[in-house]
Amino acid sequence: MTSQHRRTLLRGAAALFAFSPAASAIGRPAPRRIVVLNWELTETLLALGRAPVGIPLPAWYTNTIAVPPLPSNVADVGLLYPPNFDALLALAPDLLIVTPAHAGLLKPLRRIAPTLTLGAYMTDAHPYASLCAETRTMADALDSRARADALLASTVRVLSDVAARMPRGRPVVVADVIDERHLRVYGAGSLFDDVLAKIEMPNAANGHVRWTTNGMGSAVVPLPRLLDIPDADIALTQPLAPDIRAALASSPLWRALPAAREKRVAVLPIIAPYGGLTSMQRFAMAMADARVTIDNGGGGLA
Repeated sequence: MTSQHRRTLLRGAAALFAFSPAASAIGRPAPRRIVVLNWELTETLLALGRAPVGIPLPAWYTNTIAVPPLPSNVADVGLLYPPNFDALLALAPDLLIVTPAHAGLLKPLRRIAPTLTLGAYMTDAHPYASLCAETRTMADALDSRARADALLASTVRVLSDVAARMPRGRPVVVADVIDERHLRVYGAGSLFDDVLAKIEMPNAANGHVRWTTNGMGSAVVPLPRLLDIPDADIALTQPLAPDIRAALASSPLWRALPAAREKRVAVLPIIAPYGGLTSMQRFAMAMADARVTIDNGGGGLA
């Protein structure tokens, strides 16, 4: 057996075991070549000061999360489910960060590299607290706890600062535009809802209407249902395609809403609803800016 063959076998055997965040505490060096099979977890990795060598469809990260920026040299490893195994092998990662949705792929993935499963916070009943815990777990795996502590502290500071200066008053609906007749509204169980509570901004989705949310804290709501909450401002997430924006703006249903008539609508920057702490900081600041824009009469789809 050649030495190279022996090294290959030993590497494959080691990869059969899932990565333990405590590995560095028992002598294993922190991983350097990391592939992340999720865009939101990629955000957290970048926020901790590390760049992946590969992720699925890097353009999707750029178009839907955007911050922190993704380095241009990050390789494309194909789809989320399943990724391109040849691309993964070529990158020779020493850690694969996966989600619970990859459970059925763990056996072949662990033949390539140890795995670390994160992302359960997205369906947790208390997603913000779970996100903070998972940020620490990732940091421990990377030997980057100081970066995590700084990120957590800055998030607490940003949310506290926004709460202190947020004008009190009307509740808000935070939603994606599905089409000119339907919104995806973020309510109980969503990260956005947790952050709204921390910045002391009432979420209209949790008021008297009590829309039932799914496991990720969202509900598909027909536009006429927003007539039940006439006092609520509306904050729409991006990306918002030009054709969808135009269709919504010309919709009689939309124009009938008090928030639309009274210019109490804000279009937020691109912020991932299930992203990491950087996204939640940006969401809090964007909501403060949206309230100021609306209070000054500048809200609308234009």
